[in-house]
Amino acid sequence: MDIEAFIAGLKCSNKRINNILVPVRSVFKIALRAGHIDKDPMTLVQNLKIEKAEIQPLSMEEVCLFLDKVPLRYRPFFQIAFFTGMRFGEMAALKWRNVDFRLSVIKVRETLVLCEEGRPKTAGSVRDIKMLPPVVDALREQRKATMGKSEYVFLNFYGRTLFHHSVNIHVWKPTLEKCELAPRPLYQTRHTFATLMLDSGEQPGWVARMMGHVNLKMIHEHYYSYIKNYQRDDGAALMANVYAPSVEKEGDNLPDQEVSIALSGVKK
Repeated sequence: MDIEAFIAGLKCSNKRINNILVPVRSVFKIALRAGHIDKDPMTLVQNLKIEKAEIQPLSMEEVCLFLDKVPLRYRPFFQIAFFTGMRFGEMAALKWRNVDFRLSVIKVRETLVLCEEGRPKTAGSVRDIKMLPPVVDALREQRKATMGKSEYVFLNFYGRTLFHHSVNIHVWKPTLEKCELAPRPLYQTRHTFATLMLDSGEQPGWVARMMGHVNLKMIHEHYYSYIKNYQRDDGAALMANVYAPSVEKEGDNLPDQEVSIALSGVKK
C-alpha cells in the first residue's frame, strides 16, 4: 500500500512512472535474494497502462516549408534530423570525428541528455547512419559554423551544446507557427523520417537500422500504414500472381464458360 500511495503521488506520465518502478523492482528483488525480506511486494504492483502515442509526422511539402522558415543557424540541424531519424540527444552529442564524409556515414556513439553525455540508450542505438544527399549538404554547410571551433557539430548561439527545451521553445514551436502547422513534439522529426522513407518504398529493415531499432517491432507498431508493400493487405498479390495463373493453366482443359466464371472471381 505504501508503494501504491507513492505511485498515486507522482505527477508524471504513466510511462515515466513505469520507468521509475524499474529500479524499485530491482531493489526488492535484491532484498529478497539477500534474505532481508520474506516476500517481494512488487509482485503485487502492476505497471500502469500506457496509451499508444499518436504520431504526427510532417509531409515532404511541410518539411520543405519548415526548412525554408526555420532560422538559418538551425537549418542544417533540422535538415539532418528529418533525413536521418536521429534522436535529439544523439544529434546534440554528435562530434566531427564521428562524421565520415569519405564513407558517407554518421557514427552514433554518444547521446546528450540533460547536459550529461553518455552511451546511447540501447545497444542497437550504437550504429552507423548512411548520409543521404540532403544530410551531406547540411553537414557541409554546418562545417562553416563549428568545425575547428568545437568538437561538437551543433552549437547554440552562445557556443554551447544544444539543450532540448531551448530548441523546442525558441526554434521548433515558433517555426511551426510561421508555417501555420499544428503544434507537435520535437520528437516528430524522427517520426517524419520513418514515414517519409516507408511511404517512398524503402525497406522496413533498412529504416529500422537507420533509427537504431534492433528489430521490426517498433516499425510495425508505429508505422504499419505507411509501409508501401504492406498497404495492400487484401490478398491481391496472391490472387493476381499465383491463383489467377493456375486457374488459367487449368482452364486449358475446362469449357470456356467455367474459365470465365473462375477468372471473374479473381478480377473482383
